Amino acid sequence: MRRSPSRRRFLAGIGAASTAALAGSPTSASAARPPAPTKQPLDSDIERLVDELVETSLAEHDVPGASIAVVSDGSRTVTKGYGVADRTTESPVDPEETPFRIGSVSKPVVATALMELVESDVIDPDADVARYLDVPIDERENEAVTLSDLVTHRGGFESTNRGMWIPNEDDLRPLESYLRNDPQRRVRPPGRIGSYSNFGYALAGQVLAAHADEPFHRAIDDHLLQPAGMTTSSFRQPLPSSLAEAHATGYGPTERYRQGEFPLLGLRPAGSMSATASDMGRFLELHLNDGVLDGERVLGRGTIGAMHERWATHHDRLSGMAFGLIEKFRGDVRTLWHNGATLSFYSHLVLVPEYDFGLFVSFNAPAGSAAATDVVDGVLDELLPNPETASRTPDGPPHRADEIAGTYRSTQRSHTWHDRVTSALNAATIDVHFEDDGTLVTDRDTETERWVEIEPLVFERTDGNRRIAFGREEGAIRYLFYGGSPTAFARVEGLDRLSVHGMVVAATVLGTLSALVGWPASALYHRVLTGGESAPQSWQTAVTNDVVRAKLLAIGSIGVLYVSSFTIVVHFLATPLVVLSDPPTTFRALFVGTSLGAVGTIATAGVAGYGWICEDWDLFTRTHYAVVTASLVGICWLLWYWNLLFPPGLV
Repeated sequence: MRRSPSRRRFLAGIGAASTAALAGSPTSASAARPPAPTKQPLDSDIERLVDELVETSLAEHDVPGASIAVVSDGSRTVTKGYGVADRTTESPVDPEETPFRIGSVSKPVVATALMELVESDVIDPDADVARYLDVPIDERENEAVTLSDLVTHRGGFESTNRGMWIPNEDDLRPLESYLRNDPQRRVRPPGRIGSYSNFGYALAGQVLAAHADEPFHRAIDDHLLQPAGMTTSSFRQPLPSSLAEAHATGYGPTERYRQGEFPLLGLRPAGSMSATASDMGRFLELHLNDGVLDGERVLGRGTIGAMHERWATHHDRLSGMAFGLIEKFRGDVRTLWHNGATLSFYSHLVLVPEYDFGLFVSFNAPAGSAAATDVVDGVLDELLPNPETASRTPDGPPHRADEIAGTYRSTQRSHTWHDRVTSALNAATIDVHFEDDGTLVTDRDTETERWVEIEPLVFERTDGNRRIAFGREEGAIRYLFYGGSPTAFARVEGLDRLSVHGMVVAATVLGTLSALVGWPASALYHRVLTGGESAPQSWQTAVTNDVVRAKLLAIGSIGVLYVSSFTIVVHFLATPLVVLSDPPTTFRALFVGTSLGAVGTIATAGVAGYGWICEDWDLFTRTHYAVVTASLVGICWLLWYWNLLFPPGLV
């Protein structure tokens, strides 16, 4: 039975209501909904502005080329290529013929196709998504994941590189294989705390594929791309030869990728689409004309309106997420956007429904991130009213300040895969403290921002242009939410602190070196004092003396752990994409060493216990051996914590 519009709006706000309760602030569906936009006119020479901004950004950031589409008043105003698609051939970017890899801008394309099914009552976005999938899904504590959870990044999944970048086309498996055989774990309840998830979007895309009973790339092609006339766009991997030959060359940090030979994506719906500016212009038109293109209805009436509604937010005073698009306010003007980064391309899409305006930019180099920021901000600054700024100062001590202060790390991290260490080191981290006057200060990399509390646990930047909020869990402050970000930040405590791991590393290195260096040095010293025993006599002593054998066991365990850990790192540095995404047998085999080291550590711990009851061991030997054993245990704990003790996927 078809849901009424009021029912749909209520469901769209329900994620906001549940999470706002975590933050300790009431909300309602109506409070969480943005007001219906009133169309505003634009008065600017858009093409001249875009030309100036793009050409300047290409030169400033040393980016080869760009592909741009602008839609204003419901029709394309600009569709242009800039620079070159390939530096060697100096072939120009053709907005009609040159596809660019658009990365995660693929996600709103997938969401658009799914919303058509939602509005057609084929799929209930708030039902258990397992009802529509033909692959298993990690169900924990009997809490079902819904399609709206997946599309708003609230499925509760960890974020790993598993199934992401596949350099060799021959190693690429069907999407269903990655979802079935390489699942990512649920690490938190669904529908509450956001964490950007490529795996979640892959599951959402598989809903479309399962409904169509065909591979995902065909399903999205039949359901949206072909009806929308986006004929020079594709999710197919590898690309059709006609698109691959015309594709822009991607310039990565160390390599260039020609004719569509860039690393492929196992989790296709998360970001495998290549598209021309012309096609993305049609996509913008589709969203600004309520699903109508060239005078013909492509999407059901109301599909776009439902998609643009707010579907989730961490707090009713913060920006949130539409269905597949991220919400951001520039003053009182609501924008919907998504970006996408790959190893060699960067893209950004933004919609301003109130102004009937859309912009898509794509660059064929990672530095396109900075270039896109310059272009998008430059265009919106020129076309939209300047946001009003207000200098805010605290009017008293903040609510629960002592509980708020601390370090918060992005929830977009791996928990069970062997890329846990790389994801933690790369995860955005924010330090929070208060100044004497009650101003909250956040330090993130080199950026420092100051905030003033406007209601309990909700803060506004001192210029009035952005908000953050803190969320509670079981009565304690656990989360930091940034307005508009789908990803929350979780408090870092206890053994999750990287500083604790640094101290453990330092202690274990000193302890193991005392054995690796100290024991041979001590043996040499005593040999010199005794006038030098014969080699056979020394060997006989080694194999019959309990202490010597115990030391050899400990040194062997240390050596195995160090050598195997070193070779694991070397293999990763040599083939990082393969190791992170789909580790080969050669990489998995290296974990035989760490596993043997763990067995040796257990044996060493047993010998250390024996040493304390054996009369032949003096107090110094017992104590030192216990320290070395503790260091071995520390190494194994570190490897276990970072999922590097056993082969990937074994635990």
